Amino acid sequence: MEVTSSASGGDQKDKIWHILEQEPHRVFAAQGLAATLNPTAAKDPNQQQQLVNEILADLSRLVEEGKVREVAEGGFKARIFTNETRYIEHAFIGGMGNTDFRFSSPIFRLNIGVIGMYFIKSPSEENWMVLVRDTTGGTCFSLRTRLREGTYQIGNQVQEVEDKGFISIVGRYIEKKHVTITIRGDVIFVEDLKTSKGTRVDLLTEEGLTRYQEAAREFLKMVDPSNCWDPVSRGRYVLDQFLRHRQNLEVTFFGAAVDSILLQTIPVGSNPDPRAKTL
Repeated sequence: MEVTSSASGGDQKDKIWHILEQEPHRVFAAQGLAATLNPTAAKDPNQQQQLVNEILADLSRLVEEGKVREVAEGGFKARIFTNETRYIEHAFIGGMGNTDFRFSSPIFRLNIGVIGMYFIKSPSEENWMVLVRDTTGGTCFSLRTRLREGTYQIGNQVQEVEDKGFISIVGRYIEKKHVTITIRGDVIFVEDLKTSKGTRVDLLTEEGLTRYQEAAREFLKMVDPSNCWDPVSRGRYVLDQFLRHRQNLEVTFFGAAVDSILLQTIPVGSNPDPRAKTL
């Protein structure tokens, strides 16, 4: 017996997108979407499997269109952008049920509590510099060791015995074991360890990375080398870009883009930012 789809391909894809768009922080699986789109299909295993396959194909199309991201194996969520230019993508995990987020970006930020952790990949050395900024206290630290491929757990738990896989970060609203980050090639896996406050992930999209690094190179050409680390000089440049060209750049990500260029000239083990303490 021939089994027919409950909706045409275009109509079904639009319905799937509408469901994901209504709950952008939630992660959906094809099986759950199938039950929502056609509850009667669950009574027929063959019909259910065909519907699941169709939904997976529609989800793949939405991924190709840039509307949806596969954040875990078989788990999909709508992409959220923090500005109209779609330069920065945002996700919140942990506090709303879903705990995993998978992505690729050489510059991204983890917000845990009041702490912002900026991960900046060195293209020449295949490692990551991490800057830790507490905006409420006005402090800035850099991790002494650059991160390579592997799994790291981040929290405020004091380690009696040195554990190279644990990064201790002290700050308000950070739980003892807050988040796990796995670096595997160009892919980053973040898992919130079911914390009460959750974890925010912000990353530069491909278009955002291009624009921010272009702006960073323009800034480095015009600024005095002694002021390339100066946050005031960076902030003034961002403000000037907005006033003159209506380019609305986030100053902290702009600073990270500048750091990513300067990082190529900084020896491993040295303090990248003369204003930052070493952690």
